[in-house]
Amino acid sequence: MQHQASTDPSQADRSSQDLAADAIHEAKELLAAEIALAKRDLRRTAEALSRSAIAFGVAGVAALAGIDALMVSLAVGQRRNHPARGAAVGLGLLALAAGAALVGRSALPRSPLPIAARVASDIEDVARRVVG
Repeated sequence: MQHQASTDPSQADRSSQDLAADAIHEAKELLAAEIALAKRDLRRTAEALSRSAIAFGVAGVAALAGIDALMVSLAVGQRRNHPARGAAVGLGLLALAAGAALVGRSALPRSPLPIAARVASDIEDVARRVVG
């Protein structure tokens, strides 16, 4: 007597249900990981942008103060014999402004957030695994 393997339809359905459940579980884990990465990326980008904004703010204030000092030294220099001090202060403030602007520019994030591309590739990955 030969025994044939039982091909019970409920057994085949169960394995496909298990596969679907596994795929859904993987998708949930992947989504949770992507959300954590997105939060980390957003936090880092926000920190970099805040440092950059502070540096640009310092640059703007120093530039305005430097221009004011130069204007005052020009106005007062015609009445005094030593306008160089005010001009030196103005030029120093302009140099400070240039340095702060360079720091602000270097603090800007290098590339836009790659979150959307990463999520799209992960969705394609999960779809390939589910479909086969």
